[in-house]
Amino acid sequence: MYKQLERYVVQKLRKKTVSQKEVRDLTGISEKSIQRIEKEPEITEIDEEGFRKSRNMGRPSSVSQYEEQILEWFQEPRAPEDGLIKGQEILARLRQAGYTGGKTAVYELVRRLRPKAPPKPILRFEGLPGEFSQHDFGQRWVTFADGTRKLVRFFASRLKYSRFVDIQIVDNEQQETVVRSLLKAFEHFGGVPMMGVFDNMSSAVKSREIQEDGSVKVHWTERFGQFVVDCGLIPLACWPYRPQEKGSVENLVGFVKGNFFCGRTFQDMEDVHQQLQAWMNHVNEQRPCDATGEIPAVRLKREPLQPLNHNAQTYAFKVSVVVRLTARVHYRGIEYSVPGHTVGQTVTLHLQQEQVSIYQGKRCLGVHPRFPENGKSSVLSEHAQEFFASPHKKPYAQRQILLDLDPSVEPYLTELVHRRPQAWAEDVDLTYQLYEKVGRTELLAAIELAVEARCIGSEYLLEFVEHPHACADSHLLQNTSEGGTAP
Repeated sequence: MYKQLERYVVQKLRKKTVSQKEVRDLTGISEKSIQRIEKEPEITEIDEEGFRKSRNMGRPSSVSQYEEQILEWFQEPRAPEDGLIKGQEILARLRQAGYTGGKTAVYELVRRLRPKAPPKPILRFEGLPGEFSQHDFGQRWVTFADGTRKLVRFFASRLKYSRFVDIQIVDNEQQETVVRSLLKAFEHFGGVPMMGVFDNMSSAVKSREIQEDGSVKVHWTERFGQFVVDCGLIPLACWPYRPQEKGSVENLVGFVKGNFFCGRTFQDMEDVHQQLQAWMNHVNEQRPCDATGEIPAVRLKREPLQPLNHNAQTYAFKVSVVVRLTARVHYRGIEYSVPGHTVGQTVTLHLQQEQVSIYQGKRCLGVHPRFPENGKSSVLSEHAQEFFASPHKKPYAQRQILLDLDPSVEPYLTELVHRRPQAWAEDVDLTYQLYEKVGRTELLAAIELAVEARCIGSEYLLEFVEHPHACADSHLLQNTSEGGTAP
């Protein structure tokens, strides 16, 4: 079956007195078909779908007998929260009515029969100084100079009036990432706008509820709600799948992808960060914006932003957790110690970028490094002392704390226990005291030297701490060759 455009070409060529044979050679259409096309009505417009229907092309679908029924379903009154009837629901109803055909034919018929809502005019407006900011996540695959590829995620923010932008490379799209990224953006802006417009990010929007009058009520997550209250920001959410509302926000992400990532070569992630800073300086401080004709930094001076009373480094992101039987709390794979009397109770983690403060009500139970050096646990000395009160528990508690320092401790303690099965507890106690005195880094360095020289014992660790090059001492090497244990 030849398309309308092919038939149009045949008709035009024949009108130009081109022979059927020449038309055949030019178009690949047989002379018999050319003769038939010449006799058809002249083609003056292209409408392939209407043309196919007018000629009854294709087999009639078995779903066509249900057209009237589907039209009736479209007219049924529905609750606002149910929304418009979808193709899946119509397919389910047709199955119950005995339809056995394919789903594609149903979806195509639904698309054709569904009443078309009249288009609504789109209101475009400019934000006033200090009124709006826009925020969204984006991501882009980047190929580095060595051929490796990485998915780079970023959080984009922009003041609508001045077009001043802030872009940050992030690891994830979690709630805490949103909060700290916003704080960094506000620091860059020099203050907080009156309202912030957010895309449909699950880390900020918990759910949406359609009211009886058709309006939409947005339910923000509790932690995000606390954050906007702390900052004095009014949050607004785009309705998902409505490009008229979210176009400006998504254009921000497209702007970053098209103007920063495109056409650039990156050596590594450090190079991405460096080039991003240079690019932001260019678009904010040097280049006039296409939309306003002014440099964003110049317009930024006219924005009456609210003062920012928090910063990304110290803002406490609060999370409630229950203390486990081990007198520790867990958050994202890391353990933090608490007093033993809080076992089974709920405490609140005040998460900052560099530290974690643990509270029970208004009482602070302890302050830990946010990311311990061992990558898995932080035990405060005052909390550990509770386990040391029991003579039976003390050596095992001390040993576990030492094991948690680093995987390299395990071979040393294994050798110690096997060499001194009756005396290892006292040795571990001395080692723990040394750890509290010199800290993790120096103790691990001494253990590494001890394992290398096979000098197992707290007396050797003390020697290595005081004289780091003692591993080369001939006396210790001789001691190692004779068994490596204390005389």
